[in-house]
Amino acid sequence: MNKRKRERNNSLDTIPEDQPTDRVTELERKITNLQKDVAMLKRLSGWPLLAHEGNGREEKKKPGQKEKIGDEELFHYRDAHIIWLERYWPWMIDRLLVASTVPEVEAIIEAVAPDPDCRGEWQNRLLQNAAALFEFFWDERFRKTLPKATVLDALSLPWGDEKRRLAANQLPPRQIANAMAGVPEIAWRTSLDRCSAQPSTVSVALNLDMYYREQLGMPAPRGQVLIGMSCPVPKPLQTGLTRPDEGTPQGVDPPTKS
Repeated sequence: MNKRKRERNNSLDTIPEDQPTDRVTELERKITNLQKDVAMLKRLSGWPLLAHEGNGREEKKKPGQKEKIGDEELFHYRDAHIIWLERYWPWMIDRLLVASTVPEVEAIIEAVAPDPDCRGEWQNRLLQNAAALFEFFWDERFRKTLPKATVLDALSLPWGDEKRRLAANQLPPRQIANAMAGVPEIAWRTSLDRCSAQPSTVSVALNLDMYYREQLGMPAPRGQVLIGMSCPVPKPLQTGLTRPDEGTPQGVDPPTKS
């Protein structure tokens, strides 16, 4: 075998015996640095293939908290509830205050909701979470007495006035809208706090405005025109729930029959 063939058959990984010591040391140093660089790349999140190399299996993702509802969606549902419920509030209020079961609350909401084929998503959400709504009705945050001055501010101050928006935010149908806008993604208490921190800019519905003005003996706004206005009529209730006696004060349970 000639010299050229013997050199070609030598292993590429074999270091010749006559290789200078300093060149061998330099080659070992480069290999060590290369191994360190590869180890570092494995730890980088931007290199998923390298990161999982060597352990033979992917790391299992830990379960996290359920995704929360964003402000844009939360306030959209809140404002939709306000526009819907305020139109019916004069009819709803006395019935809701004496509702003693979740089915009764659901029946009241059902009576003011459109037919199933025409309902908005916000209306279905409220009906599907009647239990949370019932819980809120019996919480002290809803049962608190609304000061007359708050109602006057909500109806009389210029709508651009921040004080008016804060006052309107305390009206019962808006408190319901604030509490229920985020249910079921978040608890009604969390929804109430988040929505109350940024009051709605939706104008108070005419029906609700007229209802409170009658209750408080307030005159109608000067120049108000009611031509073309309408008053929605609820559907018949599907339970035996009836309107409380006319003499029963708001927020007070009617006397039980002996």
